[in-house]
Amino acid sequence: MLRSYVKQLRTDLSRLFAARAAAGPYRFLIRNWQAVSDLELAADVLSIEIFRNRLEPARLPVEKFRSFLVLAPHQDDGVIGAGGTLALARRAKAEIDIIYVTDGEQRGSTFQKIGRSSIEIRKAESKTVCRRLGAGFHELNISNLLPEPAKKDVEKLRDLIAEKKPEVVLTPWLLDSPPKHRMVNHLLRLAEKCGGLGDFEVWGYQVHNSLLPNGFVDITETADEKRELIEIYESQNKSFYRYDHQAMGIAAWNSRYLGRSSEQKFAEIFFALPKAEFLRLVGRFYLKDMNQTYLGEKGLIESLNHLETQF
Repeated sequence: MLRSYVKQLRTDLSRLFAARAAAGPYRFLIRNWQAVSDLELAADVLSIEIFRNRLEPARLPVEKFRSFLVLAPHQDDGVIGAGGTLALARRAKAEIDIIYVTDGEQRGSTFQKIGRSSIEIRKAESKTVCRRLGAGFHELNISNLLPEPAKKDVEKLRDLIAEKKPEVVLTPWLLDSPPKHRMVNHLLRLAEKCGGLGDFEVWGYQVHNSLLPNGFVDITETADEKRELIEIYESQNKSFYRYDHQAMGIAAWNSRYLGRSSEQKFAEIFFALPKAEFLRLVGRFYLKDMNQTYLGEKGLIESLNHLETQF
């Protein structure tokens, strides 16, 4: 069954990749994502890059855009996925704003030993990152331990986007595995339903899963800045994983999209779409089986189901 599923998916995508546009935010065009019925299987299939020989990701013109808004599920996600791109945007004097969606609360002995709450520590780290990037600092403060987003959170997100009028919104890639990462994309969909957000491109960035890229950014000249931004999240790098090390390893591997070279280069990759197309895919994928989408997290599922009825 899996073999026939992959064969059919490969046939469909081979046909659809032929329709990729030469300009604009459609670096290639996928018209039939709704035919993919299983999120986890889709993620597995895409992660092995069986379609790589058929893709020609395009360079994303960071310097062309004047305003970027980052949606970070957790405090360090935005710079793990797009820190080099944001550093390039800052050099180009673009306006940058970062919305930290969850409050940063974590359990564990590390923070008890320090004598400060994880919320306080991670907020301070995030403010330092924003100062380095010259970025606006914003929070939704949804609980990280018990995420149950409410109507006020959707309305605040809508109002921030309406105020900032970004040309590009950076958010986790559609199939990134953590439920709270998917929640962020779902909240973006609800914010659009709540009032309409204007026009912008959505660039899905890479954190946990290998994504299906249709765009890339050469961050070789800002690679050191990306590492330094991730290092600011000392509470995470020392307590959990060396995210700075892991992220730079991924960026080095992504440099294969830059063409053959003996130089040590770095790249960030994205799944970039116009807002309307991105949100259509969110609705198609996420709403089909909310229990599967959010891995059985009951409080989160109930909250999002309730919000779907309010807008």
